[in-house]
Amino acid sequence: MRTPSTIRTVSATALLGLGLIQSSQATLLVYEPFDYTAGSDILGQNGGLGFTGAWREHSAGSVPAGSFTVTSGSLSHNGVPTSGNSALATGEFGTLQPARDFGEIAGTAGTSIWISYIGQRQGAAQDPATTSPPNMYPRGVNIGVFDVDEVANPGRAERVGIGNSSNASENEWSLIPEGSGTLREGSTVPFTDLAWAVMRVDFVGDATVGDDYYLWLDPDPGVEPSTGSADVTILSGEANSVDSSGIDFMRPFIGNESSGRPFGVLAFDELRIGTTYSDMSAVPEPSVALLGGLGLLGLLRRRR
Repeated sequence: MRTPSTIRTVSATALLGLGLIQSSQATLLVYEPFDYTAGSDILGQNGGLGFTGAWREHSAGSVPAGSFTVTSGSLSHNGVPTSGNSALATGEFGTLQPARDFGEIAGTAGTSIWISYIGQRQGAAQDPATTSPPNMYPRGVNIGVFDVDEVANPGRAERVGIGNSSNASENEWSLIPEGSGTLREGSTVPFTDLAWAVMRVDFVGDATVGDDYYLWLDPDPGVEPSTGSADVTILSGEANSVDSSGIDFMRPFIGNESSGRPFGVLAFDELRIGTTYSDMSAVPEPSVALLGGLGLLGLLRRRR
């Protein structure tokens, strides 16, 4: 475990003087490396950076016991820097919907955010498949970001998910605006392939205007990819574009067994949200990550 065994009380000024907050990390807003004890339940855990609370249930009973656990070792993939362990989420015991809150990201027009994770759809395949074209993994599995403000987004609080939706015609990594299968845009890359999924959101207008979305699968961590190379693109003005300003929590969704469709399983790791592509490969110093888990990082930023 990389978490320091002793927590020392020091002032924000002292921490800054010691250089514990690196300028290159200043725009890494949220980071979850799952640096918890292997085999433990993740519900209630409060590590990482930039969160305002521990992992919680999205709705009553949405995290059955043993359904959201820590797996030993990181999901090392594609040269992406990792830390801690990784997560395994299963719908075996019922539909799984954990959630975790972070500071609201305003999403001002002309700015961008990046969201990424390493993941792989796992679990039993349906044989024969009931979708056309045949998708052997028809139960929804994805990680979405939400805006709790129903006034700004009166349709669905979920803004966009990365993964796949229930009854999708293809087994493929996808973007899922509003968590809706009818708005899903697929990549043709199998969701059962381990991949580093990186999404960029370019904010276009206010909450009434859809934004630009780009999804890359396994881009070079050292070179920012061009928009023209994206595996999935959804542009403002298109029918499935939605607004993602004001997001303030994330929620993995792992579907249960339903109507002959096997339950989903997702192995995932290295959840990051930042304002630059380089943030998607950043690993904070342990002291900075610890402060983020304690909810103090915002205080330090305000004092810079």
